[in-house]
Amino acid sequence: MKLKISSFKEPKHVGVVVCVSWNNTEDVFSCGDDHKLLKWNLVNNECIVVTTFAEDFYPTGMHLFPKIGLSSNKHQHDVILISSADGKFHIVNHNGRIEKTVNAHQGACLTAEWSPDGAAGEDGFVKIWSRNGLLRSTIVQSDVPCYNAVWNPDSSAILHSKGNFLIIKHLNSSNKVTKWKAHEDLILCVAWNANNNLIISGSEDGFSKIWDTFGQQISVSVKHDQPITSVSWSPAGDLFVIGSFNLIRLCNANGWSHCLNRPTTGSIYNIAWSADGTQLAAACANGHVLFAHIIDREYTWKNFACTQTGRKVISIKNLVTDQNDQLDYPDRVIQIALGFNHLIIATVKQCFIHKLSSWNTPVTFDLKEDAYALLKEQVYQFTATWADCSQVHAGVLDLRPWEEQHIALSQSGPINERQLALLDYNRDLHVVTVKDSKPKFVKLGSQVLSIAWSYETELLVGLRANSVVAWCCPKAAMQPDWLTLTTVSKEINDLGRNPSVLSVEDGVARVCRGNGSILHLSIAAFPEKLLKHLCRTVEDETLWACLAVLAWQNHQLAVAEEAFALIHQYHQVCFIQHLRNNVPEKLAK
Repeated sequence: MKLKISSFKEPKHVGVVVCVSWNNTEDVFSCGDDHKLLKWNLVNNECIVVTTFAEDFYPTGMHLFPKIGLSSNKHQHDVILISSADGKFHIVNHNGRIEKTVNAHQGACLTAEWSPDGAAGEDGFVKIWSRNGLLRSTIVQSDVPCYNAVWNPDSSAILHSKGNFLIIKHLNSSNKVTKWKAHEDLILCVAWNANNNLIISGSEDGFSKIWDTFGQQISVSVKHDQPITSVSWSPAGDLFVIGSFNLIRLCNANGWSHCLNRPTTGSIYNIAWSADGTQLAAACANGHVLFAHIIDREYTWKNFACTQTGRKVISIKNLVTDQNDQLDYPDRVIQIALGFNHLIIATVKQCFIHKLSSWNTPVTFDLKEDAYALLKEQVYQFTATWADCSQVHAGVLDLRPWEEQHIALSQSGPINERQLALLDYNRDLHVVTVKDSKPKFVKLGSQVLSIAWSYETELLVGLRANSVVAWCCPKAAMQPDWLTLTTVSKEINDLGRNPSVLSVEDGVARVCRGNGSILHLSIAAFPEKLLKHLCRTVEDETLWACLAVLAWQNHQLAVAEEAFALIHQYHQVCFIQHLRNNVPEKLAK
């Protein structure tokens, strides 16, 4: 994976470009010390001057009103928030007209940000303002300048910097303030991701660091030669970018580097991702606005490998036959999913569904505006049919009480028996059968870092800090002792920080270590129809336990009795014998 960088031959700004922000996936606004607000169109490669502000207008930051969850009157939200060096912030429409100017701070207003559903200053104050520019509250009062302030994902807290410290201040005054020393020198930039709930900071000390919301360090970068002047998470939270003097680096969420570019731009003061997470724009000290998009992102499934080699080009290879194909699309590719003998490609305007046996006749349909937000790979992973997808989606009930970090749907079995695994922010793992009339979440384990279902069986694999855990029969969670019998755990000592399960296929789990290397682990998992034969061949107690649970659930009591007996669960054997001898009318149902 790497960044393909481009820029106009001649800079369109005179002097430093301070800030950039995306209007949509094709349009970018930029503002700099030349007092100009420019609009860039990446499709037509055009740049127009929207307006030229007054000579004393020096911007320090810019943020477009969030476009998520808009009402029908969309145009009322098409406004830009710009902070300036004279202590003011300005609400500007897309035509460049200033609708509202507010004297917010003494000294420069260093940053301003709309809440996700909002300004910090050189006077050390962090203030919250209404959409109309009315002061609601002063959250922070300090004797040193506040260079950074960002909202948390649910707008309930604000992260701000104070020198080399990071501080999380909750809007609810009863919640405790979280404060920690993050760097040795002044913190210049911070970002908080809504998807993974992680924080990244950059400092004059040349380090970028990743933190959780408790102030625990997740990772730290190598020391760079120059201060880190900008950081930015991708919307999905799987990547982030850091900017420095003549440097832009693309990193994984764990902190290891995908690629390093050294454009001749001077310091990169601001980096913004497009909403689809495939492009970014950067404000540079030499007057250029830098554009980049991600290429060489790879996807694999069985003997097929798919790589995006260009903005509109996909290369796919059959590793067995060594056959290569190149697929060209009319618009920029924004999402790819490969699995279950299908390749799904989402472009800006259309979605293409290819069969792996035939590339020339894809199923094609048009996408509505911003539909990329709904085109997540997991939507397609669990099934190869659209009907099943809609049925399962309709069966999932209200998850609002949960603060889920990750959800995954089982990949095999009848649609009415599919299970949803949910990993919450406390790292507790729960499962629920989505088509039950009264769904009930059952806890499988705690301190789980990552999960993935097997493609062929109802095997769920999870990672803990120093082990891999396989729940061979999650349906056994109805009985705690059954769950113990059907769970396998293996110690692994070199997983590193924040490892993840990429896939589980043919009894093998692909695990990405914290350093980015791939580990293949063999996991005992077999289709149900082969389970009984394999139990007698392999003589493994976990397999017998899985057979016992599945037989019980399918009312095959003779098989369940034998399996429980062979793993010495005699109390279960006695209970089954009691049922068979005394409750025949119930067994017939």
